[in-house]
Amino acid sequence: MSILICPHCQAPLEQTESRSYGCENNHQFDVAKEGYVNLLPVNQKKSKNPGDNEVMISARRNFLEEGHYDPLVHEVAVLIQNQLAEKRASTILDTGCGEGYYTHKIAEQLQSISPQVYGTDISKYAVRLAAKRYKSANYFVSSVFNLPVADHSVDLIVSIFAPFDAAEFQRVLSEEGKLVIVSPAENHMKEIAELVYDEFRPHERTILEKIPEPFAKVETKRCSFVMDLKHNESILNLLKMTPYYWSASAAQLSHFETIESIQVSCDFNISIFEIATVK
Repeated sequence: MSILICPHCQAPLEQTESRSYGCENNHQFDVAKEGYVNLLPVNQKKSKNPGDNEVMISARRNFLEEGHYDPLVHEVAVLIQNQLAEKRASTILDTGCGEGYYTHKIAEQLQSISPQVYGTDISKYAVRLAAKRYKSANYFVSSVFNLPVADHSVDLIVSIFAPFDAAEFQRVLSEEGKLVIVSPAENHMKEIAELVYDEFRPHERTILEKIPEPFAKVETKRCSFVMDLKHNESILNLLKMTPYYWSASAAQLSHFETIESIQVSCDFNISIFEIATVK
């Protein structure tokens, strides 16, 4: 059974025989040839092509598919499996899924519990790439601030370096649902930042502090490792998938093009939240 609802009238969406989704009020949404469905109404767009641009998305795909962040993916999958171990059937939603690498790897590593996995992003370009290559999940275009997802239909939400809306997440999570947020820890990409800014400022835990009630933190796991990048193409892809690329001067960008190897610190907080019960 689909968790999707109509973004116009909030009625349940069902897939038809003609490769489309429809609701009882005759709103129709075609499934693209790549396999995703666009559920982002025009009035929810703040620009013609919202979300990350093609430069960032392409760089992220090229970099992630080299396996550099796989230690993080493994830790996230283990934590999710522990949270869902007692559920016979479960539904996972990756919000801000981008080009789908994390969504796919999580679904792949959780095959033993056979979850139903969905990925959504506001970037149509990113979702198209995700659906075309990774068939282990169901993808749709939407905003995390207006999720076309039924109330209390999701057992676990994953948010990896993505925007979040606590009210929407609370609405779609099941009674015992969990929220997993991955955010930069103190020393994340320290070496890259030092090449762009005069002084490195450690990341603050502002994202975790913004998660309001009724969410309560269950645990936070620190995941830290060092990447040994030995090709300039990998280094440039890493730079382009971060805000540092847009902050760097022309001279700094030229310098990055000459770097053949670098060790970069990866430092993440993986935090699990649940909806606190009122006593």
